[in-house]
Amino acid sequence: MKIGEVAKEYGLSVDTVNYYVSLGLLVPQRRGSQRVFDERTRRDIEMILELRAMEFSLHEIHRVLSLRRVSSFASGEDLKELCSICEEKKNHCLRERDRLSGVAARLDARIAELRRRAASPNAGSGVPLSMLDLLCCPLCGGALRISEADMDSRSVFSGSFKCACGYRADIKDGVLLTPNKNRDLYDKPDTEREMYKNLPPHLISLFQSSYNWMTERLARIDMRRRTAIETHANAWFFMHNHQEYLDPRGKYIVVDKYPETLLMYKKLIERQAFGRDILYIADSSVNLPLKPGCVNLNIDFFAVNEHNFYSEAFLLADLKKYFAPGAAALGTYFYFDVGAVSMKRLLSEYPSCSANNFNLSYFEGELARSGFVVRERGDAEFTTSSGDNIGFSFHEEGERMYLMPYLAEMKK
Repeated sequence: MKIGEVAKEYGLSVDTVNYYVSLGLLVPQRRGSQRVFDERTRRDIEMILELRAMEFSLHEIHRVLSLRRVSSFASGEDLKELCSICEEKKNHCLRERDRLSGVAARLDARIAELRRRAASPNAGSGVPLSMLDLLCCPLCGGALRISEADMDSRSVFSGSFKCACGYRADIKDGVLLTPNKNRDLYDKPDTEREMYKNLPPHLISLFQSSYNWMTERLARIDMRRRTAIETHANAWFFMHNHQEYLDPRGKYIVVDKYPETLLMYKKLIERQAFGRDILYIADSSVNLPLKPGCVNLNIDFFAVNEHNFYSEAFLLADLKKYFAPGAAALGTYFYFDVGAVSMKRLLSEYPSCSANNFNLSYFEGELARSGFVVRERGDAEFTTSSGDNIGFSFHEEGERMYLMPYLAEMKK
């Protein structure tokens, strides 16, 4: 029989049969350029399959085949040796059974714990009372008065903020909803976290490298009685999976244009139960109901890039009025060194995108014009492939996309 015929008969691939031949498990005769699988070789295949079904390794199978080839199991000593080989395998399987039983028991305990956590209700949070003093009317700067409040000793879960000038913002499910609703046609709320799916492992490793750099610097920043803000949570969101690095003595603001996205992340954050004071603001603009000079730290993981998807303006310039003297900016900027095809795709997919997006010179220049001085830079690492991912669908294979972590500080 030819190799294709014998492979089909025994339900093997041709590559597998060739592999067995290369290892010496099968020794077919040659006739010209072809291998011929005779009855003896077919018996070898049958023995291989039988031993594989009993969890013998290819190395162990080779040992058994070699014993048969030199002795045909004709003597009692040969049969004793084969019996010894089988007993070794049986004892190994029994040890593996006991080991796997222990693994299964640990998995049962882990599954039970995960089910318990999944079934347990979230400790609901709302607008922290400790952060009400950060709020003001974005139109006239006047005080906001709260009415119809559902609250406890720590948070406001629902209600309304009103200003004498007519401005109104509502609290629903613990999220502050401003009148500035999203009207962009080229984006949607990522409530299923599709952005995080199908990221290639090497790109996730680059994310982690930037995360590590940022968390190390975050630990050095004194957040006692200070406030940090992170915007554009619908893209890549840093704070939600780095809560353990957020100083519990600080205050934290999360802004996004989609209430649905904020509510989804709010639930994830509550489930982790770190208990940080977090104010969630749903607003599609940069005209936020916050007092000027109340923010001490801006956290940016792709937020500057994301802002330029929908605006020509530089994010930190737009937020500048909220920054206190000496405020810091900690983030990771994404850029292309030569990304002509990627940028062409990006501008096609997002007509409102700035042509300056993913441009390191633009970022550095705008950072300086916004009053920031770069204190530290991490090593800019790059990828040439972002995989089949909706977040980087515009990235042309082969063009280098860099991730550069940075720490900047406003001139006092």
